[in-house]
Amino acid sequence: MTTYSLYYTDLPLPADARPDLSLLVPLDFLSKEEALETAFKVIYQGGVAWKIEGPQGLKLDRAEIESEYAAFRVT
Repeated sequence: MTTYSLYYTDLPLPADARPDLSLLVPLDFLSKEEALETAFKVIYQGGVAWKIEGPQGLKLDRAEIESEYAAFRVT
């Protein structure tokens, strides 16, 4: 089964801080759209979506997720 994993923290960190991503527990989804939708909810509620990983080497970092969120909010 193909899964997409969202890694996030529910509280913001100082601008120069990064969590140890290996310690974050991923939330798994069946589609990229579901993972992004949840990431958008995390961001809206003040958390940080750090990365999304998926099949075939898909990797979205924090900046890419936030860029997609900004585009989503405009529409």
